Amino acid sequence: MMVDGPTWPLSRERQELVVMLGEMIRRFGVERFLVTPLVRADAKDFPDQWEPTLHGVYQTLNRLCWLAYIDPEIVVHDNRAARESTKMLRRTEIEIASCNAGVVTFELASIGNDDVAGLLSHKVGQAYLELVPGEPFRSAKHESDEVEGTVAAYFLGLGVLAANSSMYRRHRAVVRGRQEVSEQEITKDGGLEIAEASMLLAIQDILRDEVQGALETLHKPQREWLEGWKDTLDPHEDELREMLGLDAAPDVQAVTRPPGPRKSPTTDEDAHKRINAGRETKRLKRWSVAGAFGGLLLGSIAFAGGPIVGVAGVVVGTGAAWWRWCGAYYTCVGNGCGKLLKPSDTVCPGCGGKITKTINSKELEELRKQWRAEEEARDEARDPSEFAGDPDAAVVSERRVPRARVRDRRALPPGGSSTPLG
Repeated sequence: MMVDGPTWPLSRERQELVVMLGEMIRRFGVERFLVTPLVRADAKDFPDQWEPTLHGVYQTLNRLCWLAYIDPEIVVHDNRAARESTKMLRRTEIEIASCNAGVVTFELASIGNDDVAGLLSHKVGQAYLELVPGEPFRSAKHESDEVEGTVAAYFLGLGVLAANSSMYRRHRAVVRGRQEVSEQEITKDGGLEIAEASMLLAIQDILRDEVQGALETLHKPQREWLEGWKDTLDPHEDELREMLGLDAAPDVQAVTRPPGPRKSPTTDEDAHKRINAGRETKRLKRWSVAGAFGGLLLGSIAFAGGPIVGVAGVVVGTGAAWWRWCGAYYTCVGNGCGKLLKPSDTVCPGCGGKITKTINSKELEELRKQWRAEEEARDEARDPSEFAGDPDAAVVSERRVPRARVRDRRALPPGGSSTPLG
């Protein structure tokens, strides 16, 4: 995709972004855009060790809000899948569910190894717009879109994070056998391309008197774009001020914040993995014989002393290994679980199912037959006609074409240290 370089006069689309930014300054004041410190994309502003956990997401959101001089209560609903993705490049998926009475609720679908802080900076900008009071003439609450949320991130001083996430390279590699397998991509977050993202940051830097240390933490492509835009826009500072509605000496009000970010709640990182919580499951009793082969191998060394000693060594070694290393062990048969269990466990530590009985392999097969029969009965109850929905049912009714079964896994019985900155 072709991207236009820094130009003056600005294109209509770029002018609209500047006007949008000016509208935010008019509504919410100039302080966050021109006075409060720009947020750095490094450990100085993000001292907490990043972990790809629910607690880590809470921690990053609370710190971003604190750095932006806003103080909403953050709630994150954990909707992650029980099994983590095996892809080398994984994406973070999180959306705003609601913003009401100072509380921002997010729905978290996955935590990736991408630029989490950059992505969340756009979400914080969007949340800010939805939390503040609307215009007097608006009869309905305004819901911000992705572009507005990104522009708001610049207004709040999160522009370095937002710009870095507007285009960045991702790369991961693993060694498999004698081969190195790698994946890479160039991706982006937020509603703006790198050209427009760097333009807003350049405008903010030009209108501030002091040198902005946070700009040191821009990625190299963003720094190059920033310098290009500053060279282009610097002669037009007065025109930019007019577009933004800024006076030569704007009225600046004091902006305060608490001494530190809100304390992130204690979270249960494995809660989303308990797919059978509140349901019943069974404990399957199995027998391990693998250890006996080790005893057999060790005992066979005795053949060096002759056949009689060798046979005795094999018998003794195998017997000792059976006694020491072989025996019964237990696993959960909950839907897709297979977690190793203790005989005393009443709840599976893996899937969260309530263990009601210990069964053997034969009983498991009978149980699976029962589950299949129940599943077919449910399918039949949903659609009693074998050819339901087929306009030619009268023609094909003589042919026994099996109907595809629809599986509802939720209805099945049990059985079936880096940084957040990318």
